[in-house]
Amino acid sequence: MKKLLGMLVCCAIAAAPAPAAMGEKGDWEFGPYVGFAFLDDYGPLSPDNQMILGARVGYWFSPSWSLEASYQQIDGAEVDGQAGLSSEDLDVDSLRLNVLYNLNPGNTLRWHVTAGLGSESTQFGSALDESDMGCNLGGGLRWYATDTFGVRGDARWVSTDVGGALDERQSNIEATVGVLWSFGGGPPADSDGDGVPDRKDDCPNTPKGATVDMKGCPTDLDGDGVLDGLDACPSTSMGWPVDSRGCATDKDGDGVKDGDDACPNTPSGAIVDAKGCPGDVDGDGAFNGIDTCANTPKGATVDAKGCPMDTDGDGVPDGLDKCPNTKRPSRIDADGCVVPEPRPAEPEIFKGKASLVLEGVTFETSSAKLTAGARDVLMKVTASLKEYPDLKVEVSGHTDSTGDESYNWTLSQGRADAVRAFLVEQGANGASLTAKGYGSGMPVGDNGTREGRAMNRRVELKKLDQ
Repeated sequence: MKKLLGMLVCCAIAAAPAPAAMGEKGDWEFGPYVGFAFLDDYGPLSPDNQMILGARVGYWFSPSWSLEASYQQIDGAEVDGQAGLSSEDLDVDSLRLNVLYNLNPGNTLRWHVTAGLGSESTQFGSALDESDMGCNLGGGLRWYATDTFGVRGDARWVSTDVGGALDERQSNIEATVGVLWSFGGGPPADSDGDGVPDRKDDCPNTPKGATVDMKGCPTDLDGDGVLDGLDACPSTSMGWPVDSRGCATDKDGDGVKDGDDACPNTPSGAIVDAKGCPGDVDGDGAFNGIDTCANTPKGATVDAKGCPMDTDGDGVPDGLDKCPNTKRPSRIDADGCVVPEPRPAEPEIFKGKASLVLEGVTFETSSAKLTAGARDVLMKVTASLKEYPDLKVEVSGHTDSTGDESYNWTLSQGRADAVRAFLVEQGANGASLTAKGYGSGMPVGDNGTREGRAMNRRVELKKLDQ
């Protein structure tokens, strides 16, 4: 066995002239190990548990998958209760090939699971010397002290169908620990390419080209937020705003750097002082250098060039115009307000008359409820009355002579009240409006004819003495 272990070591070293990095693609791994086997009964044989001594060599096809060969011996396991064989010991030699799936690439601690096949040779004195195919399943953990050296622990279940005189299925449990060396693969993983391996890199997402410290974190000597190595102006004054290249900015282009500019949003073309602030001689809000009307009256609203605006075109600048929506042509005063025309002494609807019949104001049959058409007429009447809130007006209700006079008087009063209520509801001054019903007592047409009766059924507006 010592010769075989030596050969494994030599092969691993010869095939791996360069350092590796904790299980990267192309790595070779070699390591001796020791452990303990918990041995199952071999038919009538009941061997004691025994120490394991072995070595393994493996190759990494990727950071996750590797293949390894191992050789180990379990020597001198004493067999209990075998009359006549007490001087004989049980030996098991194993030569195996295993596939491993390795977790946590690039990390110091790396778990793995494994499965494999191999030759399991069992010897028990002269009574048994049998080599049979076995399978094994297991898992373990590697801990890397450096990129190339670490400690490894494994546990596995091994099953072998021992033939020969025993012809028994035998299952063992193995637990081992050993050391490992890695050779020959690529350099340690460095995801951000900053020269610091991932396992030592506290800042694994450093931008390409940035200068980093020993922990892989980028530096920024002038504290401007642009990393050293990417900073085209590495000596920017502390606190100054910078562009993506790390150079001081002048966003408003006034010649004063943003770090010294007390007015960083100066419009282009404005004349500024040493602090970057623009002046405004006439105080109209348009800065010197932009203002083309430098003597604007105080309080006037100006356009972008500093010239007074006159939105309604009445000759009074906006800002000084107290009536900014004057319609032209109109007579206006110095404040830009329309000089009102003299108001007529009475509403247009009367036109010099003492009373007005409200044509189109009708009611539902034998009712004081206004029709929809009547409401439209009264809306127009209300507009006139609202202009003369102090004008005293009586709403007079009249009927024809049909029916009982007491009923007609009540109906005419109800209709007069309904018209007054609607006018007040729409905004007319209720204190200046009264309602009175006259029944059929004041006809204007012949109650003997249909046309005359229709004329008598009416509502009037009557001007009262003030």
